[in-house]
Amino acid sequence: MAGKVLKENMRNVSRENTRNRIIESAKKLFAEQGYQKTTVMDISRQAGLSEAALYDYFQGKEDLLLTIPDLWVSELIGDLKEQLFGIKGAFNKLRKFLWWYLRRIEEAPLDAKIVYLFLKTNANFMKTEVYTNVRTLYSYLIDIFEEGRVSGEMKSDLNPYFARDIFIGTMEHLVTRWLLKDRSYSLFENLEEIFNLMVNGFKSNGSGSTTGSELPD
Repeated sequence: MAGKVLKENMRNVSRENTRNRIIESAKKLFAEQGYQKTTVMDISRQAGLSEAALYDYFQGKEDLLLTIPDLWVSELIGDLKEQLFGIKGAFNKLRKFLWWYLRRIEEAPLDAKIVYLFLKTNANFMKTEVYTNVRTLYSYLIDIFEEGRVSGEMKSDLNPYFARDIFIGTMEHLVTRWLLKDRSYSLFENLEEIFNLMVNGFKSNGSGSTTGSELPD
């Protein structure tokens, strides 16, 4: 019995390793030559498998396109709560969110490229688990804006959903531009100035400046 269990565990580990190899191969090829130009044959060769073997793990390259960012976004959701733990004040939380998110983008540029340049133009994106997870990730911003409105840091008539859309739109513009320019500069260039310009529109009249907030990157 013990031998049978051991063999089964080894088989599962082997399958997981192969699945991860396929994912990493697809990620590399999508980022290097684009989603449209990449074929299942390309991915299977990169992973050292036959096409038939690849289809044992994934239904095709669209299945892979949707799987890659799902893993990444799930990791982000798991990390965000810890990153915001202990931070007081809505503006400090917003600043931490932006700095943390852009740091994670710089650390995983291939994942970011697939999400921002390929996945979001896919007609099936809004039907996927990835889209649901992205909405979960960004729901933290709604809570932060609501906190700021209630505490008086932000305007009393601030709509948290509109504020979230403005914040996300600015953040995604920064990331998309950075990717299209082949990551030739740091996402953190002029970020403090951009952040202050953006959040000034959210402040209540009694709020002080956010410049100089001291938070870890």
